[in-house]
Amino acid sequence: MTLDRILSRESAGSDAALGVVSYSLAGGDWGAVADREYRHRPVVGPGGYRWCPREGQEVLLLRTGDGDLCAGVSAESRGLAPGEVEIAAGGGSVRLGQDGSVRLTSKGGGSILLGADGMVTINGQAFPKQG
Repeated sequence: MTLDRILSRESAGSDAALGVVSYSLAGGDWGAVADREYRHRPVVGPGGYRWCPREGQEVLLLRTGDGDLCAGVSAESRGLAPGEVEIAAGGGSVRLGQDGSVRLTSKGGGSILLGADGMVTINGQAFPKQG
């Protein structure tokens, strides 16, 4: 069973809730509404990764012994291969391929592909590995 199905069956007093971000401000302040209103809660993510939920996003809210926190946002994995990671914001993205490749794509459609074989492709123009 997937996490979204487990959480959709949440009961009263559950330690987790799916909420929708009702506001998000420059500087990282945000709030969400689920079974109640959540404001100024910490967000968690992988080490070295910082983020702020965007207004309208669905977020996973957890209640812990030390207080509430946001554990992540709902996302679609369709289009990703097993083990791939994609970070996207504002129309741009960085994709880490399972083969070791890295693709950067801008909102305007520009792209840089760092191939696992050392080939670099910029907007369709390939540059072979030197040396």
